[in-house]
Amino acid sequence: MKLFSFTILFLQFSFCFSQTYYGQITTNENDSLSVQILIKGNMIFKNSKILSIQEKITVLNNGVSKDYYPKDLKSFKIKMEDNKVKTYDNVDNKIFAERYYSNKVKLYYKLVEEETIRSPYFTIYRVFLVKIPNQENMIELIPNGFSRLITQKEMLAKFTNCKISLGKIINDEIKIKNEEKLVEFIVDYEKNCFNN
Repeated sequence: MKLFSFTILFLQFSFCFSQTYYGQITTNENDSLSVQILIKGNMIFKNSKILSIQEKITVLNNGVSKDYYPKDLKSFKIKMEDNKVKTYDNVDNKIFAERYYSNKVKLYYKLVEEETIRSPYFTIYRVFLVKIPNQENMIELIPNGFSRLITQKEMLAKFTNCKISLGKIINDEIKIKNEEKLVEFIVDYEKNCFNN
């Protein structure tokens, strides 16, 4: 009975727990404010934190708490447990996505949660978003390779608009094994086709 009570108490604590992180927000008017960012909910799992801040952030500033949605901010920075500062940008006023690269071409990272019919009744998967200048729709890259983060087949299907980069993919000069290689590819892709 004690174990059962302890388990219920632990679960209740983890669902009600919230953590505060140092951060900085950039408003739509380009004002930068140093703030504390409060992440509410189940903080046991890293994915829960990421999913939480993708849709909104709660900011504590001078003792006042306020919710900000993507339409309210250009970006925000947050210093997580590993002492790394991560930047999240407003992407099309719909979501905050983690910035991996930002110049003419932009590369973002987000998580997607989908309901399933089997326990635990949801699945979470990663998506990389590539925003190209003067193009409304973004390229979505879903990591699903074993030896590569992004497969050659997916790269061939998604990057047809740039002959130089397409040739490198066809000739297997580009092997996206990890996030660093993906950023290198995006920098090269931008240089080859968007350097005008």
